[in-house]
Amino acid sequence: MEIFVEVALVVLGGVFSVMFWLLKSKDASQGDQIRTLFDKHDADAARLHDLEIKIAANHYVKPELDNKFDKLEGAFTSGIAQLGAKFDMLANAILNQGAARDHNRSS
Repeated sequence: MEIFVEVALVVLGGVFSVMFWLLKSKDASQGDQIRTLFDKHDADAARLHDLEIKIAANHYVKPELDNKFDKLEGAFTSGIAQLGAKFDMLANAILNQGAARDHNRSS
């Protein structure tokens, strides 16, 4: 009976050793996969950051912005000039109407 117990303990120890070895190798394999995944993530994040900087740098190039602001400045200047001319015409009309009314009253 003692031999049976000893054999059973040896077999049980062997089974546990094999299970431990299999789990250890699986953990090592998964660790390598996770490390590879994180390395790929870091490389992708660096490439994405470089791409964001490149897009931001080239989004509006200086000549394009200069052209847009020149057009805006021209439109604003011309609009203000036209508005000033219309106010001058309005002032002249009001003054002429007032002068004509005063002339009619005095006659």
